[in-house]
Amino acid sequence: MRDNHNTQRDPQRLGRALDRLMGTLRAPSVDVLDTVFTRWAEIVGEDVAAHCRPLSIDGNTLIIAAEDSTWASELRWLEKDVLARVAEVSKSDGITAVNVRVARRK
Repeated sequence: MRDNHNTQRDPQRLGRALDRLMGTLRAPSVDVLDTVFTRWAEIVGEDVAAHCRPLSIDGNTLIIAAEDSTWASELRWLEKDVLARVAEVSKSDGITAVNVRVARRK
């Protein structure tokens, strides 16, 4: 007879499994990742989004690509504002730092 406890071998929703995995990596939830990548223009504004894009999230650090050093400097200057907007839009404080690199769009 099988009891009703969910074991690691039982099927699980992919989102829940990914959230558990991300938690063990000390990374934000799947919802936060989705929010940052799908709502980027809302987070930083259309002008900035036209020149910068999120690349990845490493632990609690958002990695951003800027198309040139001017935009990279602008984003570094706006780091606190970007973090505040990410927290506001994603309803999570899981991202606490920003790392900006210059990477031209292909």
